[in-house]
Amino acid sequence: MDFYYKEELIQFLPEKVAFLPKHRMLVIADVHLGKASHFRKEGIMIPLPEISPDFLRLHALITSLEPSKVVFLGDLFHSSLNKEWEDLKNFIQLFPSIHFVLTKGNHDILAPEIMQETSIEVVAELGVGEHLLLTHEPTNEAREEKLTISGHIHPGVLIKSKGRQSFRLPCFYHHKQTLILPAFGQLTGLHLLKKASRAKIYAVFPEEVIPL
Repeated sequence: MDFYYKEELIQFLPEKVAFLPKHRMLVIADVHLGKASHFRKEGIMIPLPEISPDFLRLHALITSLEPSKVVFLGDLFHSSLNKEWEDLKNFIQLFPSIHFVLTKGNHDILAPEIMQETSIEVVAELGVGEHLLLTHEPTNEAREEKLTISGHIHPGVLIKSKGRQSFRLPCFYHHKQTLILPAFGQLTGLHLLKKASRAKIYAVFPEEVIPL
C-alpha cells in the first residue's frame, strides 16, 4: 500500500516493513534476534530452527526489492550474545553492497566493539531527505514538519468479525507527524493501540496492507 508524506512515498508491505523507493531504502522495526534463545535460557522451550525464519524473510525482501540501504529501527538484537549473533554477521556478509544502519534501541545493549565486528552503522537517529526522520522510539515533539518513523511499540489492532469472533493483527499506525511500524520479529507480540483522534491504522494481512 502507498502512503505519502509531502512528496515522499512510503510503501507499506505485508512483510511488516516499509520501503522508500526514492531512496532505495528498506526500513525494518524490532527484529529482536535471539529472543528464542533468550526464552530457552529462561526455561521456555521454544524450538530453535537451523535458519531463523526472520533471516529467510529478510533475504527474500532484499532479493526482491534490491535496496541500497537497510535501516533497522532499533531492537535488532534482543539481549546477550548467542548463536543468532553469528548468523547475523554471516547474513550481512551476503550483501556487501548494502549499507546497513541501526538506530539504537533499548534492547541494543551489545558492546560497541562487538557491533564493530559487522558493517552495521549505529546511530541515534537518521534523517532521510528533507521530511523524514528515522528513530527507534516515537515522539510527540514536532521536528520541523518532519515525519518521525519509528518502531518500539509493536502496534497491533483488534479486528472484530461476525459471530462475536475477533483477532489481532499487526498494523502501521499514523498520527500527526508520527508513523509507527509493526514489529518484524516473529516472537515480538502485539500492543493494541487505542486510535487517537484523526489517527489512521493500516492493518497487516498475510497478502496486503489495508486501511481501516
